[in-house]
Amino acid sequence: MFGLFKTYDVHMCSEVKGVLTLDGSPLGGIVVNRYLKFAYKLEKEDQTITNQDGSFYLPEVKIQSKIPGDMFSQESTFQLITVNYSDKSYELWRSKFPGLVELSEYKKKLSCLNGDLSSEKVNFAFQNDTDENLEFSASSICRWENDFEVYQINDDTDYFKDL
Repeated sequence: MFGLFKTYDVHMCSEVKGVLTLDGSPLGGIVVNRYLKFAYKLEKEDQTITNQDGSFYLPEVKIQSKIPGDMFSQESTFQLITVNYSDKSYELWRSKFPGLVELSEYKKKLSCLNGDLSSEKVNFAFQNDTDENLEFSASSICRWENDFEVYQINDDTDYFKDL
């Protein structure tokens, strides 16, 4: 019966820690929104407010679900963390988290989600420690010194117009 009546532990998101700035100056009192959607069905939303030094924290999210017992389920979680400032929305994090258990690669990135609103949003790859041939990807205005390979800058330039 594929475990249709069994309940599974599902990790949706690691704890999130970060600092929000604008041109290097901390932004206090800004709402940070997190939206999670598991298997295109179960949704979880929460938010926090940045401290005066721009820092913020969101706890780890785990749920119980019967969905992984369904042989047609998509065992991934869509993760989106945003802020709104001066009538504009900024993506601190957008990714598709694979599987049911916490991955150290995602945990590392989300533990230092430091973003400056003056930064361009980029798509980037980061290492998959389990399978070196399959990198993880995300988009963000945040930057990391290590394990951060930008593969697309989100701007309106048509780089292929002359082809």
